[in-house]
This record gives sequence, structure tokens and C-alpha cells, in this order.
Amino acid sequence: MSQSYSKSFKYCATCAYWTGVRTTDSFSQRAIVASYSEKGKCAIPKGGWRGSQRQANAACQAWEKWPILR
Repeated sequence: MSQSYSKSFKYCATCAYWTGVRTTDSFSQRAIVASYSEKGKCAIPKGGWRGSQRQANAACQAWEKWPILR
């Protein structure tokens, strides 16, 4: 079952640095992933999570909104 996250939620699924598979809703207000446990690499330029596999519902202090979300 898919999981969606509001653009205001500071989770990996809504972060510019997360490389997991995701889409948006028709209004670009929510990030949609296959499940909360969907994984993707963190592509943050500097930081402790750089290069690690992170779940869609994980969070960190370096979150930046995914630019496709309005």
C-alpha cells in the first residue's frame, strides 16, 4: 500500500537529498512512495547520513524540501 507525506513533513521522502523512488500527487503537495519502508540513498553533500540507505519516513536535521513540491 502506498504512503504519502505532506510537503511540510520533514521526512526523507520529502527531502531534496533523498534518492528513493517517489512521485507527487497531482497538485505537487505530497510525496508518494510505495511504502513507509521504501529505501533510498541520502545524497547530502556533507553530513553523517551521506551515502547511507534511509527509509522514506526517516528524518534528520539537514532536511531540505524536495524542489518539485510546491
